[in-house]
Amino acid sequence: MKIVYISGDIGVEVGGRKGASTHVRETCRALERYGHQVLIVTPTPGDLSEVKLDVISIKAPKAKWIGSDFRYMVLNRRMKGRLEELYRTFRPDAVYERYSLYQTAGLEFCNRYNLPRILEVNTLLAREQASRLHFPWFAALIERSLWRRERAIICVSRVLKKIMIEEAGIDESHMVGFKISPVAVDVDRFLPSTPPSPEVLELARGRIVAGYVGTLTAWHGVDLFFDVAEELKKRNVPVLILTVGGETDRVERLRARTAERGLESHLYFYGSISHNLVPAFMAAMQICLIADTQDWSSPTKFFEFAAMEKPIIASESPSVHEVFGSDEQSGLFFQRGDARAMADRIEQLVADPEMGVRIAKAARRRVLASYTWACNVNTIMELYKLQGITEANFQPNECADPNIQS
Repeated sequence: MKIVYISGDIGVEVGGRKGASTHVRETCRALERYGHQVLIVTPTPGDLSEVKLDVISIKAPKAKWIGSDFRYMVLNRRMKGRLEELYRTFRPDAVYERYSLYQTAGLEFCNRYNLPRILEVNTLLAREQASRLHFPWFAALIERSLWRRERAIICVSRVLKKIMIEEAGIDESHMVGFKISPVAVDVDRFLPSTPPSPEVLELARGRIVAGYVGTLTAWHGVDLFFDVAEELKKRNVPVLILTVGGETDRVERLRARTAERGLESHLYFYGSISHNLVPAFMAAMQICLIADTQDWSSPTKFFEFAAMEKPIIASESPSVHEVFGSDEQSGLFFQRGDARAMADRIEQLVADPEMGVRIAKAARRRVLASYTWACNVNTIMELYKLQGITEANFQPNECADPNIQS
């Protein structure tokens, strides 16, 4: 089956280092592994040297002065023209689209040529990016209108599905399916047996490493690490909080702030690394941290930490509990924004490493059962089948259903 994958978000590079970039690549790779031909259409291909996927780039306006709204509107117009060309040259059997602001071209294209289509929604973009938009009310209007017109949607959490239905007035009886499919992980790449990074071991100098890997956006809560590090320093707990990721200028500012507060012994901002180095860096961490996340999101790194069989400490979040259960089942949780509570959890694992081993093994078991890319492909193929595609290649469905997991 030939599938056009549309990724219209200007902030998500196919060859980038964000969790969203990983999600795009791994979904496409999984579809190709199971016999489908995938062509990605995007305004931001990024570094494709290791992507090994077919990508078509659509030029998006770069002038920031015109605002995000108009940049996405112009991109949508250009997307319409390119999709028309692809219908003649690629002849797709189906379309899969990662939702992005103001992008209606994919839906209109599928309606025109009667192509099966799935929209993947990962977050509430009109709400999340409201501060960058000239017309956030209009972006929200377009967003809700688009969701109402879709026949097949995949979103990453129950919370997100509930919000979408309530805000857009979605009537599921008019759809072929509205599935929940959280982010997944390549369990053959993120292995507990991965040799640890020598660089991280050198940085640790005998200290226990509690690590975070990801972007440094505000909603990831990385500012909390300063107060946690200060608390651990007061308690004389030999833990280094290692934060991996982020743009160079932001990393430099955070390092300067660390020095100002005299926290170098307990906090270090490493900077960004290529995705192929991530497993080795995680392997060198005894504890993995998620300071915060949005209630409706599905953080990629949680799944990667779990696949690496690492004990995870995370802030309370409905979408995380949805996947990893209640406290001490396959992770330890603390009240959002409470640095002392997070420090307590870290100290708890330092004092009781056997608990860490138990919850880490439980987390990996959950991932293996329900959150591999094979599981996600099964969900995708089920929705295509409901739209009349009979030649789709299916994997034997050995995955538990994430839509009903407790």
